[in-house]
Amino acid sequence: MPKQERGLKPFFSLILTTKIPKLALIIGISASLITTLAGLLVPVLTKNLVDGFSVSSLSVPLIIGIGVAFIFQAIISGTSIYLLSLVGQKIVARLRERMWLKLIRLPVSYFDKQSSGETVSRVISDTSIVRDLISSYFPQFITGIISIIGAIIILLIMDWKMTLLMLISVPLTLAVMFPLGRQMAKISRGLQDETAKFTGNIQQTLSEIRLMKSSTAESYEEAKGISGIERLLGFGLKEARITALISPIMYLVVMVVIVTIIGYGGMRVANGTMSTGSLVAFLLYLFQIIFPITSFAMFFTQLQKAKGATERIIDILDLPAEEGQPGLEVILPTNRFRFKTFLLLIVKKSLFFRTFHLKLSLVK
Repeated sequence: MPKQERGLKPFFSLILTTKIPKLALIIGISASLITTLAGLLVPVLTKNLVDGFSVSSLSVPLIIGIGVAFIFQAIISGTSIYLLSLVGQKIVARLRERMWLKLIRLPVSYFDKQSSGETVSRVISDTSIVRDLISSYFPQFITGIISIIGAIIILLIMDWKMTLLMLISVPLTLAVMFPLGRQMAKISRGLQDETAKFTGNIQQTLSEIRLMKSSTAESYEEAKGISGIERLLGFGLKEARITALISPIMYLVVMVVIVTIIGYGGMRVANGTMSTGSLVAFLLYLFQIIFPITSFAMFFTQLQKAKGATERIIDILDLPAEEGQPGLEVILPTNRFRFKTFLLLIVKKSLFFRTFHLKLSLVK
């Protein structure tokens, strides 16, 4: 029976249970927003510099001020990256801690049904996907929205005709990226599941290599491993085909818009209805709009992957745990005891029995 689609609510609920470091998250995102807003001022400053450039306008205090501004922006950007990475790492650590405490309390019947390698993949790989989403893709998504809104507002104030012409690229990009992003999400989830199974099979085979060789199962394991590799190759090729579509189409859209802006803007500059600095600023703002839109598709793809990963994490966390055994303290009657162990060997359908006697002494 196929599982019902859970939506994003369980994903956000699971993240909130990890006690997110709110102060670090707020400061990190705020620093990203400051960096983004500062980046929106660069094209305006470039416009003024191009339109009113003269050697006499340059001065030592101006150059020092520009240098200090860039250094300050770099420090804020580095602080933001570190704090957001810290948030992602702490969330992953708490998720892994919860999964580990749950796994060691699960009954043996669970491990009989699930391979150890696949379980390890859930603890390591699936939680890493959640970390990447929170520490990298989510801040890019927020700053991208701010960058697009700010750039469009500034451009409408500067020249609304050129702005409307440039905004033609937005629906074209969305029309291309979102369907491909959904396909990429499905493929990525399948690749993730297949990688977990393949990891489990390899770990199980190598951990029981003596049993495998004594059973002369090399041919079976070879065929099983090659089958897993071919399935992984199939998912990888599907992912490569979508990537091969995204990159050229995005390049085509960007180039068409740039050529259109340069052509139309060149005519405006020649007629005297637009300055050269304004044309340069428009091109810079174009890149500030296009690149965040392309990152949105990657964000939604990563969100779907993280959603799938957290569904499997939730499946493990929702399993009933086995009650721990307190154990009994036993006082041995004597200071010597003996073990009698039988070793059963099966070699070429013949049975061999050997008895070992082990005598241990308790040292006071």
